[in-house]
Amino acid sequence: MGEFYDRSEVGRERQRSLLHDLRHYVAAGLLLYDDDDELTEVELRSRLRTGQLLFHQLSAVVDREAVGVAPPPRPIDVGELVEDCVSIFRHGHPGLRVRMSVCDGLACAIDREQLHRALTNVVENAARAAGDRGLVTVQAWAETGDVLVEVTDDGRGFGQISHGSGRGLQCVDDVVRSAHGRLEIRSGPEAGTRVRLVIPKVDVEVGS
Repeated sequence: MGEFYDRSEVGRERQRSLLHDLRHYVAAGLLLYDDDDELTEVELRSRLRTGQLLFHQLSAVVDREAVGVAPPPRPIDVGELVEDCVSIFRHGHPGLRVRMSVCDGLACAIDREQLHRALTNVVENAARAAGDRGLVTVQAWAETGDVLVEVTDDGRGFGQISHGSGRGLQCVDDVVRSAHGRLEIRSGPEAGTRVRLVIPKVDVEVGS
């Protein structure tokens, strides 16, 4: 745990990033079970699955920080990861409209836990920009040898959101670059921002 208390600027930023991510998962978990409404069997199963996803991701984040060494990249189902991330996000932001479109067969060689954290940061930024009545759209598809994960919002524009909402974008860029990909951000003076993660596709079967 000594490394967690690194007093350098890099260490402090890493600590802030970790606490930011942990706070997101805990908040989503509290909202997940803070509901007295009667649930159908389908709704209950969905909620239990989301709870499992939260605990698995929390465990992965803690394990990663405890070991301090990144595991070697391995092929993962990016489409499944996007669906998991959006499922958790929806429970953390029940009033926000979120649309999702994911294609099958999206395999990339990348650190799953780090990509999950990166995508969570991107979607959180989009939610902040969109506001309570906004719309966040998350899409994933393949194109010319790459997997594209795109998050868009209809908010006030990247430069117009409140201070601090861009936290983690450097981390997102680092994660994507670690898989030889790139991060693209499009935001002009008009409303809306598009953040796109472009990651090389691998032609292997991955488990669901």
